[in-house]
Amino acid sequence: MKYYVLESFRVKTSQGEMELQTGQVITLPYDLAIRLLNEEKIQPAEKVAYRIYSEILESYLWIVNTDQDMHSLRGQGISEAIYTNNEIEKLKSLDKDSLKVIHQVKDVFEGSKIEEVRPKESNDYVDR
Repeated sequence: MKYYVLESFRVKTSQGEMELQTGQVITLPYDLAIRLLNEEKIQPAEKVAYRIYSEILESYLWIVNTDQDMHSLRGQGISEAIYTNNEIEKLKSLDKDSLKVIHQVKDVFEGSKIEEVRPKESNDYVDR
């Protein structure tokens, strides 16, 4: 698969060490690219949609790059919950119960988007 280099970095290859430049397009198998994707050093150059099974949510969901990719999947008849990379970033700090509630909303309301995530304050649920 092809990837854009987001920030310059050095790599070791069978031909020696080389520096990859920002904006350069490289081809890597996914198993080698996963670490660089997680470190946000590269991003897919092609449209990508991942269907994964979440054990926490006990269901399948899709992860795409953009809202446009989400609409494209909906146009193909996909009805499972779809999250953008941006939404996933916002959800990383939430507990399991909060994730389940948000997922139920995403599952029912196909066009819903996660705009903002605020941590729950300890006194939010105090009876007064």
